[in-house]
Amino acid sequence: MKRGRTRSLSSSSRRSGGGGKHLRGSASADGGLRSSSASLSEGSTGGFSVEQLLESMHRGELEELVRFWGGDGQDVTDSEDHLRDCARGWMSNPALVEERVADLGRRRGAVLESLIGSPGYVRSREELNDIPSLRSFSEYEIDSSIAGLMSRGLIMQGEDRRFERYGKRVLGVPHELGDGLVRRRRKKQRGIFSVLTLRGHLDQTYSEKAPRLTPQRVRELYKMYSQETAATARIERLPDGVRGLVEKAILEFGGVLPRHLFDRMETRLPHWNGRRWRNIIEQSLIGTVQELNLSRYGIQLQDETLIVFNEIALAWLRRVAVPGDPDSPHEELSIGIDLVSNISRFLGYIDEHGVRFTVRGEIFKTTEKKILQNLIPNHGRELSREEVLRFIFRFAKRRGLIDRTGKRTFLVTAKGRQWDGQSLVEKQGLLLDFALAERRGTSEHLHQVRMREIFMRLLKRIEVGTWYDLMYLPFLARNTYLSTLDDFDVEERFTERSKSGRMPPMEDPQRLAWNLIRWARKRLFLLGMIDMGYDAAGRPVALRASRHGLRVLGLNGAEEEKSESVGALVVTPDFEVVLFPTGDDDELIHDLDRFAERDTQDSVLRFRIAQSCVGRALKRGMQLDSILDCLNSHARTPVPQNVSFSIRDWALGAGLMRLSDELRLVCEQAETMKRFLQDAGTRRYVGRVIDERQVQLHGRITPRRMRALLRDLGYLVELGEPIHP
Repeated sequence: MKRGRTRSLSSSSRRSGGGGKHLRGSASADGGLRSSSASLSEGSTGGFSVEQLLESMHRGELEELVRFWGGDGQDVTDSEDHLRDCARGWMSNPALVEERVADLGRRRGAVLESLIGSPGYVRSREELNDIPSLRSFSEYEIDSSIAGLMSRGLIMQGEDRRFERYGKRVLGVPHELGDGLVRRRRKKQRGIFSVLTLRGHLDQTYSEKAPRLTPQRVRELYKMYSQETAATARIERLPDGVRGLVEKAILEFGGVLPRHLFDRMETRLPHWNGRRWRNIIEQSLIGTVQELNLSRYGIQLQDETLIVFNEIALAWLRRVAVPGDPDSPHEELSIGIDLVSNISRFLGYIDEHGVRFTVRGEIFKTTEKKILQNLIPNHGRELSREEVLRFIFRFAKRRGLIDRTGKRTFLVTAKGRQWDGQSLVEKQGLLLDFALAERRGTSEHLHQVRMREIFMRLLKRIEVGTWYDLMYLPFLARNTYLSTLDDFDVEERFTERSKSGRMPPMEDPQRLAWNLIRWARKRLFLLGMIDMGYDAAGRPVALRASRHGLRVLGLNGAEEEKSESVGALVVTPDFEVVLFPTGDDDELIHDLDRFAERDTQDSVLRFRIAQSCVGRALKRGMQLDSILDCLNSHARTPVPQNVSFSIRDWALGAGLMRLSDELRLVCEQAETMKRFLQDAGTRRYVGRVIDERQVQLHGRITPRRMRALLRDLGYLVELGEPIHP
């Protein structure tokens, strides 16, 4: 090979910040970059080689190179051939290459990374100016970084012989260095990801068998092989026995089938044949069979395992996981917003009764039974009424809605009094946050909380109103979580817990998915986020996302159908309200529950308006106009006059006061006004008494602020003109 010699690099420049390990970088006297020069070959590598680099160097350059790779104390008195052999060995060691690259510094590291990320590890000097990560550096900084990298043998300069760039001068990383560095990084990044995903498998395969394949080409191959139609077609082409095993592994185990579970399941295959199955499904890019040890992550699995790649399992589950007609569930149950209404009823009972607690801070059993009589009956199958009450109690304590008093009773706090004034979406958002973080054991805190978050992200992507197989989302969430174990430092957190003596019980992958769907059935269904479907035997078989549940998650596509709820109510003169469901009535039911008692709920929902309900709604922040507007805007026929009149009369009888913009306060109930005038807390705001039901207030205060002050003192005050019965 003909050598392309250059002038000697200057050895008078300062050392870079490598602690004496780096070779001296330099520039030529005329400001041009000095480098070893070579031609970029058109061979299989398509780039420079270490051999070209070493052959193009004279002794002075070799000595600097040896000091960089071997350390400042390295002997450089040997022959040139010996120095080349030493440098060749060091530069072929990926671990040493990674170590030296880590010490380069920010600017030189950025320049090197821009070359590592390019096809063939080569770019022209002009192309470097267009790299976003290098735009913050000046031309001088880039040129000095290039000189430093060339003096260390990390890059070299030569002529591009490829057709599209023939004759141009390019900078390149020797492909031995680039390949070793990329493979080492991929190996670190892969971990569990390369075992469980098609993307990781392709990265691993092509980094070992075809290391010169560019990342862009690997991405193109991944898109082609991960398409749903292509993935399912490859499964269908499997031999019959293997195909049945793969389908069973996906549908019953989510694509992760350990050998010990295979030995206990019913199958036509006579015995475990991992080697044969691995050859078949790996060649088909469907999965693999290998020893899988997840115990270091706190997951109970250390066994030879048949693994269907996540992308392939997803494609097959999409194909079969949507029941649809005629396979829709035999029975459908939706709990709606009952939990939100029950929390309001619970707070109302605490506020109206002196609820005492035990030494352990719990409610007495006899009191629990009385509270249960005031809650909306639980028509779901997932939780008993007692379990629902216990969840409400824990939520109210954790969110500060109730607190203890010195008399060993509970009281409703300021936060609790603000509960009814919040919107339905805000309330369910608080409940969802509580349910996501709820702990039933240390193992759930380690694995389940993260899996719940993934489950909620997947829930946002499914079609509203469509039934899905019960295990569809749990398997996808579990598989996604397993493939990201290395990204969230699960191993480190599990090790820390183990060392501190807080050893959590370990769940196997199958139980991880079962516990996740158990949480969804007992929490998301209770919150009305999902609906449940059951077969003829009463077993849960499917779930679907509720329309309002998706609104809580921030998806507002269902808002357009809100107008369908207009005309859903029939109000009778005997104060009964009948709601004919339209499929999107959660907001309306939430408002009705605030000022009316729910009687029955079958194909239609029946409510009854009572004086006590109206007074309770006003005390909890609901406006009289909002009550009347809820009825008038949703009623199919005009609301009977006696109903509207009675609601206004009940409001005035409850002590409702109206505050005008001029701070004139009007109250139709004489007793309430008399109490107001004698109250020490309100006396300083009284300017003059107009008559027995009107008073002029004074003070530098806005009507809205005055209303808030008077409500804090226990008076029902609304802004607006007086109401006449």
